[in-house]
Amino acid sequence: MLPTERISYSAIKDRPRLVLPGGARLVVWVIVNVEEWNPRDTMPRTVLTPPAGGAPIPDVPNWTWHEYGNRVGFWRMLEVLDRFQIRAALAINGSVIQSYEPIARAALERKWEFIGHAFGQKNMHIQSRSGVVFWTGDQILEWYLAQVKSRWVAS
Repeated sequence: MLPTERISYSAIKDRPRLVLPGGARLVVWVIVNVEEWNPRDTMPRTVLTPPAGGAPIPDVPNWTWHEYGNRVGFWRMLEVLDRFQIRAALAINGSVIQSYEPIARAALERKWEFIGHAFGQKNMHIQSRSGVVFWTGDQILEWYLAQVKSRWVAS
């Protein structure tokens, strides 16, 4: 869908002035993106050029920077957000909630908004629409809360 099919064009000079609370002039929306990539698939994007211009599977150098983010980077970022009392939104693959559950729990404890970001990270341009599962943030959160509740009941 093209942007013009979602919302009509409006020039900034013709819009009513946006007045922010306290006279603020800038809005910052912090979105933390957490994904799960399957190392047995071609990487959805790469930071490092794969050797010899190919697409090795597994693409260890590119997969490891993603994995580092979930194991280390997220927690370092969380410390900074906590220190400055910044409440973020979490754009999350549905599969992350199970694979990296402590990340989902940390966001839930801080009352972050969950934004559905598909079930798993894939090269979307080569996927058939019928084989892709899309979740909304509400569906992810509902599923996650059901998992947490069932663990409490089972304990």
